[in-house]
Amino acid sequence: MVMIALCSSLVGAVLGTRFRVQVLFSAAMIGFVTVAIIAAIRGSAVSSAIAAEVVYAVSLQIGYLGGLFAQASMTAARVPARRSLRSTIVRN
Repeated sequence: MVMIALCSSLVGAVLGTRFRVQVLFSAAMIGFVTVAIIAAIRGSAVSSAIAAEVVYAVSLQIGYLGGLFAQASMTAARVPARRSLRSTIVRN
């Protein structure tokens, strides 16, 4: 479960820095299908598969929130470039 939480939070952080919130639904559905297939292959109990999917969904959203925070802090830390002022030299 820890590996699922770490991987899904990293995926969520990447999605948070690049995409809008609508991508979470698609990522959650792909993750649910992947976790269900892996649980079926391993022969896990249904309750274990559901718990893994809940951990995946929560970690994905927490990672997305962290990605949004990282993007906002990087944007806020960006210093605007200095504009060169036009010269006030009088030419003859």
